[in-house]
Amino acid sequence: MNSSGSNSPSSANEAEDFQSTMSDLISRCKTLHEEVEIYVAEVEAKKLTKTQSPVEYRSIRNDFKNELLFLQKLADDSKINGEKAKHYVVSSNIVYYEGLWNAAKRSEGLLSFRKYFFWNRQEEGHRAAYQGLSLGKGSQVKGKSAALVDIVAKDGLEWIRVSTASEKRLLFDLAKLGWQNDSDEEDGEEMDVREDPMNEEDDEDEVEVVKHARQLARAAKANPIRGHSPKVRFVLTRVHSGKVKEIDMILNKIRATGAIVQCANELSPAPSLSEILLNLLVDRSRTLSDTLNIDCTILLALISDISHSNCPILDWYPGEVRAQITEEEKEKLLPTHLYPTIGSHHMVCTQEAADQMNLIVDTLATDTEKTRADLLLGQREHASTPQAELRKLWQDLSNHTMPENFQLPIKVMPSNVEESFKKLPKVAEAVARELSPLNTAIFFYGWANKLTTLSSNRTRARQIEHVINQGGLKDGEAGPHVWLCGESRSLIAKHGRRK
Repeated sequence: MNSSGSNSPSSANEAEDFQSTMSDLISRCKTLHEEVEIYVAEVEAKKLTKTQSPVEYRSIRNDFKNELLFLQKLADDSKINGEKAKHYVVSSNIVYYEGLWNAAKRSEGLLSFRKYFFWNRQEEGHRAAYQGLSLGKGSQVKGKSAALVDIVAKDGLEWIRVSTASEKRLLFDLAKLGWQNDSDEEDGEEMDVREDPMNEEDDEDEVEVVKHARQLARAAKANPIRGHSPKVRFVLTRVHSGKVKEIDMILNKIRATGAIVQCANELSPAPSLSEILLNLLVDRSRTLSDTLNIDCTILLALISDISHSNCPILDWYPGEVRAQITEEEKEKLLPTHLYPTIGSHHMVCTQEAADQMNLIVDTLATDTEKTRADLLLGQREHASTPQAELRKLWQDLSNHTMPENFQLPIKVMPSNVEESFKKLPKVAEAVARELSPLNTAIFFYGWANKLTTLSSNRTRARQIEHVINQGGLKDGEAGPHVWLCGESRSLIAKHGRRK
């Protein structure tokens, strides 16, 4: 026996191969880590962690960072060699992480990563809301009724599950279950794979990827977003369709749960991050209606002195006003949020919203706020002012440049709540029971007329979404489309308003 085997040419070659492999893995992982950091920076710059549905990126960021640290530590450990080195290389998660990130780059509106969703939350004692629960891999608290979603995309409407299982692995799993003869159907007839994914008893006779598909189908039904179950998409990065009958049988069983299946031969190359970075960001303004329904909170934000000028903080201002002035110094509401969203869209508001704004204006507004209110709605002394003049006067009262073709005035419309009810899904009755007459008039007008409602009323928007998710919507029905502004602005208040 050669006692100097550790210094033999074969050992040297193994060490060289190991370092070469590690260098490749580290390079690939650095690319992933750098790209996700660019994405995270953009999310934070757009303040997407403070929106109605906050973006959650910590799990993927930590996973990529920890994988890079693991690989670098491994490469620097001179004691690792031979079989141990091979084991560590094989145990790297880089192939899965590449598949996950590439799948994310092929989608849009990324909301969260590696998140568990439940279908029996109450029975298992989970208090998590419908948005699910982020848990570490291997966590013991997720329970039996939890399905892992690798990527929550399209602003919550799409769930993506990534599998890096090979065809060899799937065939092995089939053989273990005794299904090796399932493909030998007489006369070449295809198996009937129609099944009920809600029947959990069937799971034990399925390969893992089919189990996951059935679990995701249950979780999607139990966790609607805006009244509809998210669409599930499976991405199988190491499986080809149309080659092996047994593999196609597995793919059909996944499709039978309602999921979309994409195999390696059906995937387009992942685009470069620079091409699609903005698409990855959650942005409900992508689907804005041509005409926007403006609620009372946005009307007030549009006319507030805080939104248009540098306001000193006076000792008699209420705490809320003080906080808003401080926030405005850091982040300008109009040029950052409202103007880019409104652009040149036509705007309407209900009579109720206009009346509520005017009531507050008559009670609290400064002279400039009163003037903006009249310009905004084309009312009182500006009832006959031409649009071009309204725009000029508006700009004269602001530090911020308005969008080109900013549509003044906002047209005031009767809400016709009773007529709106006739156009809406049955769940609207339950929603109305939770809202004040003012909010019913505003949100139902937008809902019935298929208009996006702009609001900063976070509480009411969440309340509406919760009731709709509880009641559900039928195929073809839709809930109200609400664009929720993360910030609000009060009127600065005339002298005499006290804390």
